[in-house]
Amino acid sequence: MIWFANKLVILLWLATFVWGNTESFFLRVPKEFPVRSIDQKDSQFSSKISLKHSNNAKITYETEIGLHRLEFIELQHLQVDETYQIKICWSALDPVSIGEMDWFIVPHSTSFEGTISEDARIFIQFAVTNNSYPLMEAGTVVPINVSVINCKLGIPVDLYEVIVYIAIIMASVGFVSKKINLCGMIRR
Repeated sequence: MIWFANKLVILLWLATFVWGNTESFFLRVPKEFPVRSIDQKDSQFSSKISLKHSNNAKITYETEIGLHRLEFIELQHLQVDETYQIKICWSALDPVSIGEMDWFIVPHSTSFEGTISEDARIFIQFAVTNNSYPLMEAGTVVPINVSVINCKLGIPVDLYEVIVYIAIIMASVGFVSKKINLCGMIRR
């Protein structure tokens, strides 16, 4: 049993060296944020994620390497006084860096990036920079997955199924260990 525990600790220690191609941050919609009128049309901003009748949504956003600019995505149909996790993911085949991540509110009747809306709008921003050697060619299109996930009880809702799965596995192992002496089998 000690041998197994030592191997597990070493495996977990090695796992800390694995860098995932995901950046995330949390956004809390202020209580004072004006609620959209029901009959109001969605804005015409080119990149948007809508959470209408959903707790999570994802889009694949394509950006070009070599242009140092901020990318903007509008978030629509968010609930007031709710917390959301914003995840930005990309493939390891495209060695880029994501930085300057933030969110902001554009007030109603204010022009932004050539669009205007009668309602206040929430945007996320991030910058994609080339992070490879040799450098990728300018103009190379890189797909970036952007997800918006509602958080309930401080946990993103997409993790609930993982929590249920872990609970089922733990209950199953507990039930089996009551019926069969697993420790005795491992020591042999």
